[in-house]
Amino acid sequence: WVRGRLTISDKTAGRYSSVLDRFGFAGLIELCRFSFLTLDLAAKYGMNRLIDSRNCYELIQRGYVIPKRGSSSNNHEHIRTIEELVSNDRGGMIISPQTGLHENVIVLDYDNEYANLIINHNLSYETATLNEKIKNEAGSKALLPAVVEKFLNRRIYFEEISKGLPEESREYLWCQQRLDSLKNILVCLYGTTGSIWNRYGNVRVFEEINRLSREVLIKTKDVVQRSGHELIYADTDSVFIKVPNGTTTADHHEKLVMILRRDTGLPISVEHNFRYLVLLPLEASEKIEALKQYYGITHEGRLVVRGIEIRRHDTPKFIKEFQTELLSTLFDCKDVKEIIDKGYENALLLVTKAIDKIMLGGQDIIQDDLVISKLLGQDIIKYRSLFPHVSAAIQLSNKDKHPSKGDTIKYIYIDSQHKNPLCR
Repeated sequence: WVRGRLTISDKTAGRYSSVLDRFGFAGLIELCRFSFLTLDLAAKYGMNRLIDSRNCYELIQRGYVIPKRGSSSNNHEHIRTIEELVSNDRGGMIISPQTGLHENVIVLDYDNEYANLIINHNLSYETATLNEKIKNEAGSKALLPAVVEKFLNRRIYFEEISKGLPEESREYLWCQQRLDSLKNILVCLYGTTGSIWNRYGNVRVFEEINRLSREVLIKTKDVVQRSGHELIYADTDSVFIKVPNGTTTADHHEKLVMILRRDTGLPISVEHNFRYLVLLPLEASEKIEALKQYYGITHEGRLVVRGIEIRRHDTPKFIKEFQTELLSTLFDCKDVKEIIDKGYENALLLVTKAIDKIMLGGQDIIQDDLVISKLLGQDIIKYRSLFPHVSAAIQLSNKDKHPSKGDTIKYIYIDSQHKNPLCR
C-alpha cells in the first residue's frame, strides 16, 4: 500500500476483472462502502458474504452479539404441510404476453418495488414469524429495512445527479456504475433473505415479500382493466398496457400513474412509451410465449430490446450492428399495415445482403467484427461438455498459455456444422 493511494498490482488485478467488467471501479467502491471491506475482499467475495458483513456491522452498532454461522439456522425452513408450501412458496407473478405486433404500448414500472415493500411493511429476518404475522415493535427499524433504506436513498440520490450530467461525461459513467452496483445490492438483499447461506436467513421473509408483490400486480391489473385499457403482458413489477389510438398524451399516462400510486402506495413511473412493440414466442415453439423477450421502437424513435442478441455482451459487433439496422428498417413505417407489407420485405432484403457480405468477405467486413467473447466460469478440466468457448480455450492451450477460470475467451466460427466441436 502507498499512503494516500489505492494500488492494484499485476498479481491481484485478475481478482478485480469480473467485478470491474460488470460494475466498473466506481461500482466496486460502492461494494466496499456497503460491506466495510477492502477493495480486494469486496472484489473476491460473493454478495452473500458482503451482505453478512453489513448485517454484522449493523447489529454490533446496536449492541448485539453475533452468532456463529449456522448456529441460528432454525429460521431457514419450517415444518409445514404440502398445502402450506404450495400456497406460500411462490415467486413473483407473471401474466403471459400476447405475442405479435402491437401499436401504442406504455410500460409502467414500479421503482424499486421489493425494496419499498421491505421498508413499508417492516419486513426483516426477526419480524417475520411462522404464524404469518409481521411484528412491528416500537423504536428503531428492523435490521433489513434499516439497511435497505440507506442504500435505496443512495441509489435515488445518484439517479437525480445523473439526470443533470452529459451522457458522454466521465461523471455520468461513474454515476451509472454506482447505480448498477447499488441495484445489484438491493436485489441481493431481497434475494438472500431466505437463503440457507445467510446467517440470519428466514424463508418467511422471502415468501412475504413475494406475496405482497403478487398482490400489487393483481391490484394493478384490476386498475388497468377498469380504466378501459388492455393488459398485454406483466412481469413482477412491470406492466405492458395497450392504449387506444389517440390517447398517447403524457396527461393520460400521468393520470393512470397517479391512480396506481394511490391504490398501491408504491412509486411507479412510465418506463417506455412504445410506438410499435413485438412480443416474441419461444424459438422452439411459436405456440408458447417467451418471457422477457421483446423489441420495439418508442415514439421518440429509440429502439428498446430485451432477450435478443443485441443485449448479449458476447454478441459479435457485426451481428449487433446488423440487428440494430434490421429493426430500424422494419419499424421505418407509418402504421402497422405498412410494417407488415413493406417493412417486413425490406427487412428480408437486408438479411440477404448481410449473408452475402459474410460469404463474400472483402473490405466491408473484418475478422474483429465476427469475434465472440465469453468468460470461462470455471477451469477447463471441470467442464463436462465442449461448449464453443470451452473448445476455443482448449485450442488456445499450449506450453506457454493455460486459460483458466475468469479468463475471457475470444473466438470465431469457421465451420459451425463440423462434427468435431474442436474444429468448428
